[in-house]
Amino acid sequence: MRLPILLLLFAIILSSCGKKSRNKTEADEGIIIYDVSYYASEKENPIVALLPNKVELRFKENNICLTSEGYLGFFSTKFISNFNCDKSHILLKVLNNKFNYEFPKGEIAFIYNQLSPRKIKYLDESKIIAGYKCKIAQLFFEDETINPIKVAYTEEIGLANPNRNTPLNEIEGVLMEFETTMNKIRTKFTAKSVSLEKIAPDEFTVPADYVLSDKATLKKYILGFN
Repeated sequence: MRLPILLLLFAIILSSCGKKSRNKTEADEGIIIYDVSYYASEKENPIVALLPNKVELRFKENNICLTSEGYLGFFSTKFISNFNCDKSHILLKVLNNKFNYEFPKGEIAFIYNQLSPRKIKYLDESKIIAGYKCKIAQLFFEDETINPIKVAYTEEIGLANPNRNTPLNEIEGVLMEFETTMNKIRTKFTAKSVSLEKIAPDEFTVPADYVLSDKATLKKYILGFN
């Protein structure tokens, strides 16, 4: 099983029934909670039962922290990017092992290397998700067996360069609905709610008990669960 790499994808990336907590012009600090759904059933692919059903994005002063966990809590991931720092971090916890992978803020995270779209087309469409007006873009891929995918993003949340370290860094709005496929599991993310509230600064700090690690070490743990 490649569960950890799925969780890393959930941590970085990335229905209209959600609620806004304050005026959208103040949306520069808070939490976005995404529902995660899978097009495969547990019967079709048992790993689905172990995957997270939500991802949380915290933002403050253009800093980003995404968290998810799965496999009954044995794995957890966190992506941290401080806007004024030149490094981003992927934190991976596997049982009692805690790793901090540090890489340049302008670099696409290694898990996305084969997922970059060939073209992003901005459409004259919109929809409301979690109370926010969203624009629509369509992604086209080099692999023509992959059908074009539509994503929804909003420019009503005050977060600069929200898609840093992802193949969608060209999109300047916060992703509110998107999907991807990893290991033949088609997955959809939809922002359920945007809660504009104070976020503690330590959410964007790497805990001291996470050991600085390299890409090879993370890959060893990730691919070790095939």
